[in-house]
Amino acid sequence: MPEAKRLLQSSLRCLEVLDALAASDEPIAVSELARRMGVRRGTLHQQLQTLVHAGWARQTQGSRYFLSLRAVHVGKVALEQAGLAQRLLPLLEELAYRTGEAVAVAVLDRHDVLIVQRIESQQLVRADIKVGTRMPLESAAGQVLLAYASPEKLNAMAAQGVVLPPAEKLETIRTRGYAVQRDEFQPGLSAAAVPIDAGNDEELLTLSMGAPSQRFDEERAVSQLLEATRRFEAL
Repeated sequence: MPEAKRLLQSSLRCLEVLDALAASDEPIAVSELARRMGVRRGTLHQQLQTLVHAGWARQTQGSRYFLSLRAVHVGKVALEQAGLAQRLLPLLEELAYRTGEAVAVAVLDRHDVLIVQRIESQQLVRADIKVGTRMPLESAAGQVLLAYASPEKLNAMAAQGVVLPPAEKLETIRTRGYAVQRDEFQPGLSAAAVPIDAGNDEELLTLSMGAPSQRFDEERAVSQLLEATRRFEAL
């Protein structure tokens, strides 16, 4: 029997609801969430009540739903189990302090880029991007993750209708070892990103540095990021 036949579809659907809740910036009504997910309202309501009962979601008095703080705990433990929290955080803090800019670590999560660790800039002018934020594949981090993704992964994404950068662009990123974007993710914001080899068959990570475009120094940012990744991979 194929492996897919043994999957619990009800569990998969509840996990999809968790992803949908995470994609909302504020508590959301059942009807709106059903519209975004393209599912039946009655079924979604049952799934949400299941998540509330299990402690993964909360319900407001106005019958809107949002993630509970259990998701924060699980995300923290995931980083610790992978050994990334202990290895990455001191390096990120030092890099942010030395450069004065925001630095972040992200992974490819389905069709988005997910920020899993971030140290904010102490500058007065800065971008408001938090852990858990999803960024488009067009971002510098997204371009790096796509450039170093396996051909099987890219083919699967293309088959699902995801628009990918030209193969020549991905090859250029692999050749030079980094990607840069200016004002593409957010107007006035520029960033550089490099891949991180976490080892131990862990998924590909990317380390990025972002800053307002008016003070973004591409050469300096790339140099600092490459040095940081060399130190991380040597740990």
